[in-house]
Parts: sequence; structure tokens; C-alpha cells
Amino acid sequence: MGGEEVDDAGASSELARSDRQRLIASRLRQTATAAAPTHFEPMAPIDVASWLSGDAGHLHRAADLTSVPISSHRGGSGRVVVALKRTARRLLFPLLDVQTSVNWANARVVTFLLRQAAAQARTIEELERQVADLRAERER
Repeated sequence: MGGEEVDDAGASSELARSDRQRLIASRLRQTATAAAPTHFEPMAPIDVASWLSGDAGHLHRAADLTSVPISSHRGGSGRVVVALKRTARRLLFPLLDVQTSVNWANARVVTFLLRQAAAQARTIEELERQVADLRAERER
């Protein structure tokens, strides 16, 4: 009889684990559904230009960490602070140089992907026009 109690306990824990897994899976599906876009709008070329002047443009403008101007808003102690900042930059140069190269690579990739997305959007629009023309021809 003792073995039966263990089996019942094992079965109930297995059932509870199964219920938890189903609940977790259900919550993951709900979250994914809520986070997923409902539809994709084709990007107009003007949107790409706004991206390149906005967020993607910021990647280009802020990529080079080694050329950031060093200044201080402090009055008399400003020169000392600027000297300390320049010394820190010289000490960190290898890290800043590596990060700058990574930043430039990211900027180039984002720009490439935006241009590819715009080209794909133009191709999709052209294909949609061709399909519409073929449907109109078929209906005549």
C-alpha cells in the first residue's frame, strides 16, 4: 500500500508539472501574440530617408568615440577636469578604438538593411501591381 501512495503522489506531481507547463506555454503564446505586429506595411522610400536621418543617422553620427569633444562646464577647475578626461581617454584608447569599429560596423549593417528593406518594398509593390493587372485582364 505504501507503494501506491508514492505512485499517487508521483502521478499528482506529474499532473501538476504538466498543468504548469501548459500554463507557461499558454502565457508565452499570449505574450507572443500581443507583442507580434498584426500586419506589416511596406516601407516607403521617404520612411527610409527619415530612418537614415533619425535613429540610423544617429548611429553614424555617434559611432566614433575617439573624436568626442572633451570639455568642462566648471569654472576654474575646468582645465584640470579636461586634462583628467584626456588622460582617461588616452588610457582607454584601445577599448574606444574597438568599440568605434563595432559602432561603425553596426551603422553600416543598419543602413544596408534599411536600403534592402526599401528595395524589397518597391519590388513587392511592383509585384502587387502586376497581380492586380493580371486579375483585371482575367476578369475582362
